[in-house]
This record gives sequence, C-alpha cells and structure tokens, in this order.
Amino acid sequence: MHVYPVDITDFDRFQSVLNGILEENFIDIAIANAGTSSGHGLEVPDFQSFKKTYELNVLGVHAFIEPVLKKMIERKSGKIVVISSLASIIASPSSTAYSSTKRALNSYCESLRNLGAFHNVKVINIMPGFIKTPLTAKNKFKMPFLMELDYALDKMEKAIEKNKKEYAFPKLFYSVLRFLSCLPAFVRDFILQKTAKKVF
Repeated sequence: MHVYPVDITDFDRFQSVLNGILEENFIDIAIANAGTSSGHGLEVPDFQSFKKTYELNVLGVHAFIEPVLKKMIERKSGKIVVISSLASIIASPSSTAYSSTKRALNSYCESLRNLGAFHNVKVINIMPGFIKTPLTAKNKFKMPFLMELDYALDKMEKAIEKNKKEYAFPKLFYSVLRFLSCLPAFVRDFILQKTAKKVF
C-alpha cells in the first residue's frame, strides 16, 4: 500500500501528485470520502469557514475525480464513489454550509453518473447518516440513528460491490427525511425551526 500525504485543497499540488500516480497506475475504484463541517449552530456561518467547507467538500472532490475520471473514460472502465450525506436531503438551519455542500454533491453525482454511462464508468453516490468518527464526536447534540464505524463501512462496501447508483442509510432515518422533504414548505419549515430551537 502506498500513502501520499497531500492537502487536497492545495488543488495544483494535489492534481500534480495524482497525475504522477496515474502515469504509472490505473485506478479501478476511486472513493472521494474527504469532508469537513464548520460546526452546528444557529449563527450565520462566517465566510472563511464557509469557504473552507466548500473547498474541501465540493472543489476537493472534483480536484480528485477530474484526472481519475478522464483516465477511466480513456480505458472505458472504472468506478467512482462519492460520499455524500443524509444531511443533503433536508437542509437544517444549523448546518448551512455542510448540508449545502452535500446537496451539491448529489447533483454532481447525478451528472457524472449519466456522463460516465457513455463510457462504461460507474458513479455511485453514498449518503450515510451519523457515524461515530472524530468529526461527529465534536457534536454536542443527540445524533439519531448513530452508527458504529465498522457497521457503516460494511454497508458502504456492499453498496459499492452491488454498483448501487445511490445508497442512503440507515433506511428508517432516510425514509423520515425523505418524507419531510415531500411536505409543503411551510410544514417542513415549522418542523425544522421547532427542532433546531429545541436542540440549539
């Protein structure tokens, strides 16, 4: 196994390292998993933290995928996996930056999935809920359906093996969020505001 320490928001350096790898290797499966959150709260996010979240969660993903996907298209094979989030389904007022970056990834994956279909390249969008990690350990609120890391990784691995176009889990949490997303805006907003006020 080879490890290449690099800051993915140093886009030029990151892509230079990637291109060096791709000169001698073909990547069969690429998993874009890097992500960050500027925290949760009911304050307006400051620009610098908002910018940092977008640079890592969105631009960093494309900086990784662009050169890899081009090589896959040349070879007419490969698999791209992007880790989005259930936070993309409902945009909570307490996670403006994070939720919006993950929703952007959903649109990004949909576009790439249909582009890749012309070249036999599969694109998979995985949307997990809360997982026990050092990032979520910073959260001060109760996280519904919190999953152990090994359990979540097993779910993701199986979704990748089965070439799921989109895979959201845990299913019950996803169903609740999807139901909320279908409600009229005034009902959805009432629930979101009531919930956020109680938590924060």
